[in-house]
Amino acid sequence: MTEEDIKVVLNKYDKRQLKWNIIKFLIWLGLLALSWWYIQNHPAERVSVFSGFDVLWQKVEIFFHNTFKWNWDLLERKYGLEKYYKELLNMAEWNECLSSDDYNTISQAYEDLKATSNDVLNETLPKYIESAYKFEALVQDEDC
Repeated sequence: MTEEDIKVVLNKYDKRQLKWNIIKFLIWLGLLALSWWYIQNHPAERVSVFSGFDVLWQKVEIFFHNTFKWNWDLLERKYGLEKYYKELLNMAEWNECLSSDDYNTISQAYEDLKATSNDVLNETLPKYIESAYKFEALVQDEDC
């Protein structure tokens, strides 16, 4: 069989379907490009879209630890505490009485909590919980 023997034959319906598929693909590419541009120019939207992937990853990790390891509840508490620290940071941004050093302290504690490995979580989680309560009192204090 040579190349001359192989011939692609499209009937009228297949040609029309191919044209529509190409048009739909180009429209899809345009919408995808517009979505990407919008997300790049709106940070709040970017956070809301990509935070869903983080939550999904956390749920998968908790399920894995629940199925194959022992300390899945610690991991679940860690993720809940991370969310709490993030809320504290959002509240601290709007608190006019809070100094930048206090904000940086809360931010550093949040980053340290995120970087904490699962092996030492049992020993360090109570320290982070205690710090979170102190930070909450600091953030909610509006007496300048």
